[in-house]
Order: sequence, then C-alpha cells, then structure tokens
Amino acid sequence: MSAFIFSYLGVSYFSFASLDWSWHLILVELGIVVFGRFGGTLGLIGLLRLCGYDSGISFKQVFFIGYAGLIRGAIAFGLVLRIDNTVKHRSVIITTCLTLVVFTTIFFGATVGVVQKFLF
Repeated sequence: MSAFIFSYLGVSYFSFASLDWSWHLILVELGIVVFGRFGGTLGLIGLLRLCGYDSGISFKQVFFIGYAGLIRGAIAFGLVLRIDNTVKHRSVIITTCLTLVVFTTIFFGATVGVVQKFLF
C-alpha cells in the first residue's frame, strides 16, 4: 500500500509541475514545520518537567523524536487534493504541500539514520 502511495506521489510531482509555485511559501512552510515539530516535542517535555513530571526521556531521545517526526506523509497530500476547485490559490497550496512531502521524505528520511548514529 505504501509503495502505491509513494508511486502516486512521484507521478503527481511531474503532473502538477505546470501549476503555480511559490518558493517563498515553500520555505516559510518548511520553517513552520521544523519549528512546530521541535517546539511541540521539546516544549511538551519541558512543560511536563516544569510541572514536576519526570518522563525519563533524555534530551537526545526527544531531539530524535522531533527530527524523525519532520518526515511529512502522503496523508497531507491526500487532504490537500480534496480542496475545492473554487479556492483561489489551490494550485499553489497543492504544489507547496507536494514539495514539502517529497523533500522531507527524501531528505529527512535519508538522514535519520545518520542522526541516530550521531546521537546514540
């Protein structure tokens, strides 16, 4: 099933190449994804520690959880495709989401093993 989804993503990447692109939006969204993921994981553990709860998870483990969670998936792309055709900048939203899914899957997926070896 996952092979089908990633095959569809690859084919979709070239079929949506004729749509509108916004590199600024792609970079802003990538920053939001990175900040949000690390803010969520590190912030949640920090908040728990402030409340007196010791989770027993080290900083390295939390960092790795945040890094591995940066890999965006095909579900986001599937949801974006369901946006109604009447939305004004639908093509920019689709190409932005597709670029983020492909980039994060390839880049973060390829480097997660190196980060794991470095941290542990």
